[in-house]
Order: sequence, then structure tokens, then C-alpha cells
Amino acid sequence: MSVLMVSKGAAASPAVIGFNAPVGAGDSGDLFYRDTSAGGGGLNDRELAKLLTGQAVGVLREFEALGFSFDREGAAYDVLQPLGSSCPRLVHQSNHTGSATMAMMREELLRRQVKECSGVTALDLLRDRHRVCGLLAADPLRDEIWVISAGAVVLANGGGSGIYADSTYPDGIAGDGYGMAYRAGASLLDMEFVQFEPCRCIWPRKLGISTTLLARGGELRNRLGERFICKRYPGGEGTVAKDMLARLIALEIKAGHVSEHGGVYLDLRMLPEKVLKRDHSMYYERFLRAGIDLTTERIEVAPAAHTFMGGVKIDAGCGCGVPGLFAAGEVTGGIHGANRLGGNAGTEIYVFGKIAGDSAAEYVHRHGQVSISDQERRMIDERVGHLHGRDASVVIQNAKTLIKNTMGTYAGAVRCADGLARAGRIIQELATEFKNYQAASVQELTQFTELKNMMLTAELVVAAAHRRQESRGVHFREDFPERDDRHWCKSIAITPGAASYELTTVARNGEICAEGRRAEKSRREKF
Repeated sequence: MSVLMVSKGAAASPAVIGFNAPVGAGDSGDLFYRDTSAGGGGLNDRELAKLLTGQAVGVLREFEALGFSFDREGAAYDVLQPLGSSCPRLVHQSNHTGSATMAMMREELLRRQVKECSGVTALDLLRDRHRVCGLLAADPLRDEIWVISAGAVVLANGGGSGIYADSTYPDGIAGDGYGMAYRAGASLLDMEFVQFEPCRCIWPRKLGISTTLLARGGELRNRLGERFICKRYPGGEGTVAKDMLARLIALEIKAGHVSEHGGVYLDLRMLPEKVLKRDHSMYYERFLRAGIDLTTERIEVAPAAHTFMGGVKIDAGCGCGVPGLFAAGEVTGGIHGANRLGGNAGTEIYVFGKIAGDSAAEYVHRHGQVSISDQERRMIDERVGHLHGRDASVVIQNAKTLIKNTMGTYAGAVRCADGLARAGRIIQELATEFKNYQAASVQELTQFTELKNMMLTAELVVAAAHRRQESRGVHFREDFPERDDRHWCKSIAITPGAASYELTTVARNGEICAEGRRAEKSRREKF
């Protein structure tokens, strides 16, 4: 069986510091599951969460069988304790586990003669009747359109944080997988749950920095010089969970107590130099290369879109409800519920990447290849046969910028009905404006498809956020600031229809919701 990997470009996986596996003293798969469910506010898909927590150790063993070595202290693993976990369970190789595992995977792909096409953008899935039979893709640099026949397709496009003006991810990760799956007939769920990294540097350069520096004594101040976090949490910035920290910073910015460039000040100048230069050398050196010395200068920070909890609805085999289509990683929804436990992103991509690959291979083995029909080829020709030249559209780029700014303003870490309604109108007006748009070149078609995916992703985030009239996990409504288990212990699913989409709810286990609420209350009380 031959395998082709189509890659658009840079992904977020190299930034993974490590991944959770219950191998530490006193830890277990059951405790890992309870932490994951509590962190997700009780909205996790039970079966998927069980797979995540139950197969993590198996993935670790497979990595070791391939020659990968995790840091140890003697015979035991050197496990770190990520946010939200009741005990240390993050296995790692120094602080570059993501890049190291990707390098190992690349070597394994070469050994197994898996073909890779980089710089190629997937435009849409191809179908024969109701089955996925391939992929339509574009190589804008070579001015080529590719029609790829496949017995099965695995989506691993990542999330959608690129629909926001400020994001921790590469710009191209902006909902491509959501759009492709939706147009193929797959449902999505939990799209309102977008995790925001609290402290992304916005001035003098846009750079990522770790919130762990707050636990070491770093301070956040508004333009008045006040440590505004301490008004609510006297223990200081380092005692506040990331979702709450992002929320409080966003509220301070919304109140107008902003720094010169629209954020708040992060001051690390009081830290001992060894804390920055030795313990957090990665960040110190990153900023130094950009001309910023964190030992002598303060920076301006603001929340930035990070991880999508929601995505394509999958079953235990990573099937998407569309024959021949599978998905894994951040493009999927249901695993994390309302908030992702620190360290579970790495676990997710490794556990479900394996499941999706195995399921796709088994599907092709049982059902064989299928040819792209003449009707599908005629539709492809109508879509791309007229393309010529290499020009891109300024109009499309302006529309992308409008989406990013709209989402940042009205659908960020702090939301309300009026703002979400305003965002919905802007996105709908934009969709109407581009309804009959015809791209003239391969490059323009690529950009227009990205825009369509951004518009859809933004619309679904806004619709689900407006529908959920409570605050839970990373979703915070100023007009509904409390968690409401009586009415909202359920997920919002979005099903594509002939003309629009339908929002329905998927009930979750009430006991899990209650357990999640108790854990959340306990966590808040500790602060």
C-alpha cells in the first residue's frame, strides 16, 4: 500500500515540549482520565478521552522501540507536572520533544518510503457518490493543480487559530481541515472552545513567551502601574490558571487600562539573571536575537489564540462519518471538552495519529481503491480549467485581515451576545460579497479557498459561542459569567445541510460534569 503525505508548510507540532503518559509514581490511567475529564469541564467524549489516557503509555513504548530516549532520573522517567494535572506525568526530551519526535518520524517515513509533497495546499476532498476518493490540491509556486486519487484520506491539518489577528501558530493554520471536512458532509462540534495563550508579546516584537515566568516572580502591570491580577488573586500572577489569566488580561484591555501598544506590561527585570539566562534560556535567547534584553526591558503582552478544542466529530477509529475520511490531531473535536489539559496536545497527536493511520489502512484493505468519476472530473475542470497566471488578490488578503480583526475584537477570550452578533453580521456580509467570486489563477484559488475556510470556521465559532449561554472552560461570556450544568452539560454539534447548517446538542454524562465542576471549584479556591 502506498502512502502520500501532502503538507502545506510549517505546523505547531515542533513546539510540543512533551506529552502526558501516566508513568510516574502514584499515577495511573484512571487518574489521568479523571484529570482530563475535570479539565474539560465534563464535556469530553468519554470514549475518546479513555483512548487518549489509556493508550499514552503504549505510544511511549513504541517511541522507545524506534530508538527515542526520554529524559530520566536514574531508572525513572523525569516527568514534569503540567497545568491541570494532579501529579507529574509529562515525559520529555529536554524542552524540544516536538522537534525531536518529528525528526524521528521523518526518518521513519523515509525508511518506509512514504512520499511527501511539501508546499502543496489541499483545496477539497473528492468524492465518488458518498465515499471520499481523493484530494484536489494546488501548488501555487509551480502554478499547478493536482488531482490525487486515494482509497482513504486522513485529515491532520491542525486547528484554526489563524482566524485571529494574534495567534501562537503559523499563519496558515486557519481552519482548512474544518472547511474540507464540512464540505464533504462531516459534522463538527465544540467549536466555541478556543484556548488563548495569556502572554504573547505584541511589542516590540511579536514573540511567544512562557507563563511559567510568572510563577518565578514575573509581574503584569497595566498602564497605571497596577498589578491588576493581585486585586483578585493576592498570591500573584503565578497562582492563576492560564484560562483565567487570559480572561483577566483581556478584561483589563477591554477596560482601557492598556499599555502603549494595546496590551499590558510584562516585567521580568526583578528576576535573578540565572532564572532567565539558565532556566529559561530558550526565551531569553529568542528575545535577545530580536534585540530585546529581558533582564533590562519590559515588554507588552496580550492574549493570543492558541488551541481549538473543537473540530471534526470522530468515532473511536477516527472516522468522520463520511466513508473513506479519517482525522487526527487538533482538526478533531470531542477529546478535550471545554479545555485542554496541559501536555495532552502531544498525547493526542501521537495516540490518534496512530489510530487514524491504522483505520485508514484497514479501510483501504477492505474496500479497495476507487476511481475518480467522470462527473467529478468535469466538476474539477469547471472549477480550475480557466485558471491562468500567478497573481494573488489584494481583495482576498483584505478580507482575511477583516476576519482576523473581527474575531479578535468580538470572539476572543471575553465574549458577549452583542459582540458575537456583530461578528456574525460582518462574516455573513463578507460571505455574501464573495459568494460568486471567481479566482483567476492557481495562487488566487489557493488564497480564496483559505478565505472560504476562514469564513466558515469563524462563522461556526461565533454561532456556537452565541448559542452557549454560560461560561465553561475557555469559553467566557460576560453576560453569562457562571457555569450552568443544569442546562449546558452538553456539546454543540454542527451538521452541514443543503443551504446552511444545523446546531444540535450532544448530552454528556452528568456525573462527569459534576466531577468537573467540583475540580474547577477546588482549583479556583486554591488561588
